[in-house]
Amino acid sequence: MADELLIFEQTIEALFLRALAGRLKPDCKARLRHAGLDVDQKLKPAYAFQSWMTFLRIATEELYADLPVDEGAFKLGELYIEGFRETMLGRAVLSLLRVLGPRRALSRATQSFRAGNNYTESRLTELGATQFELWMNEVGSLPSFTAGIIHAGLRVAGAQNIRVEPMGHDGHGCTYRISWKEASVSSSVLGSGDSKASKRAGSINSL
Repeated sequence: MADELLIFEQTIEALFLRALAGRLKPDCKARLRHAGLDVDQKLKPAYAFQSWMTFLRIATEELYADLPVDEGAFKLGELYIEGFRETMLGRAVLSLLRVLGPRRALSRATQSFRAGNNYTESRLTELGATQFELWMNEVGSLPSFTAGIIHAGLRVAGAQNIRVEPMGHDGHGCTYRISWKEASVSSSVLGSGDSKASKRAGSINSL
């Protein structure tokens, strides 16, 4: 793993400039600016991982104040994929996931996450045809944010009835228990029911 953990500009763009465009109130922008992220100015090429964690917590607290932090961070992770879809890199990565399908998409977790950072390492363990455990080396203090990304990414890859459960989080690494059902051809078209599925999901444990 890299000596200095960095989040690249395109990751910040996907969430804060794309997914959250028009949703950040002045107080939220002020908190982000104080923490080192000015969304109204040109982004830096990279940001420190701990700064990224602070940005995520601020956004979660401001946008989902009525929810427990874990649930809000999960929804923020799902939103990240929506913003990522709007970037050139995101369109390429998500198009590949649709071709690969859920199983092979999970097997490429390291490569997919490394598109936006310099540190992700992962290990996939098969428990059944559509049941896996995915270990990730660094998810910081908000493992549910990464769970939301995984959930939304699997939807893009064609999975249905997805369940993503963070397990064994030690403050850095986390193992996710993941299961799903394969989508039918008619329902696996990109974007079909994504937002509705997100609303139905509710908490992580109900996915």
